[in-house]
Amino acid sequence: MATVPAELARRAAIVDAALRPAVAPALDRVRSLHPSLAPWADELDGMLAAGGKRLRPALLLLGHAAVAPDEDEARVLPAALALELLHTCALLHDDLLDDARTRRGRVTAHVRFAATHRESGWAGDAERYGAAAAVLVGDLAFVAADDLFLGADVPAARLLTGMRAFTVLREEVMAGQALDVQAAAARLTDRDLALTIATAKSGRYSVARPLEIGALLGGADATTAAAIAAAVEPLGRAFQVRDDLLGVFGDQGTTGKSAAGDLREGKRTLLVAEAAARLAPDERDELESLLGDPTLDEDQVARARDLLASSGGVDATRAWVDDAVGRGLAAVADLDIDPAARATLTELGAWLAGRDA
Repeated sequence: MATVPAELARRAAIVDAALRPAVAPALDRVRSLHPSLAPWADELDGMLAAGGKRLRPALLLLGHAAVAPDEDEARVLPAALALELLHTCALLHDDLLDDARTRRGRVTAHVRFAATHRESGWAGDAERYGAAAAVLVGDLAFVAADDLFLGADVPAARLLTGMRAFTVLREEVMAGQALDVQAAAARLTDRDLALTIATAKSGRYSVARPLEIGALLGGADATTAAAIAAAVEPLGRAFQVRDDLLGVFGDQGTTGKSAAGDLREGKRTLLVAEAAARLAPDERDELESLLGDPTLDEDQVARARDLLASSGGVDATRAWVDDAVGRGLAAVADLDIDPAARATLTELGAWLAGRDA
């Protein structure tokens, strides 16, 4: 089983240790506004305490090291923390959109706040209150991310360029999420659309843009930073497509999320598109009838998995991941960056191809 590259794991540990202390002042400011806001601040702190891979901030630090290996990475740590805080915002909103009940071993925010509403006997609809709370806690994380990013200790010109790239990252991930929601609602099973979603939602968000932002903060010119992003974008797409496989066939105890959730939500992933293209018409119609049904029982989930696998869709998707990783690694080999950073990116490719969480 492939493991996260040691240099990324080391950087992720640095991020993990620094994250909650860095966000604490913002949460204290919220708590000071009114005592009833404490649970809202506590929810965000609880999300951060629950852990995570911290992949995106670790890659930002690696992008900085790739172009400025002799510069202290601590100077750009605040920007890396901002990426993780943005990701926390995305998770809070994703859990609401997907009606997920747990995340990283804890009850999700919208479920927790809805329960508080019911137990307190408050007026109005508990589920609506829970949804509003989850959105607003996510918004708090989104705003605090900007404050953290601006704390990076780099020249003003670098900081401005990095912040602009951070904005592009946010635009892309929101666009990818919007396409994901629309594709599921409209039942758009299309290979090209699935890859567009994988690119915007994760290919750039999870891998390419964090490295690009780190390089820009390290003083790389726009051409060099863009070349780094372009080289690793196939690795990012592989990350998302592999994630889609794990969302259906992964071990729930390892991935930390339901292995039936993507089926019940009707996500139109590359896996679904590859399977649909290979199924006979009657089986394709059966798969379509199962996707997006929130009431799927375990037998129906098993049948959907069987259709995805027996069609050859799983094998085709795995082959696509392997090909994308190969293309990404070939491009990484040609990058004019620090050799140690290049070696870590090469290890990253091997992990992406075989990760199980």
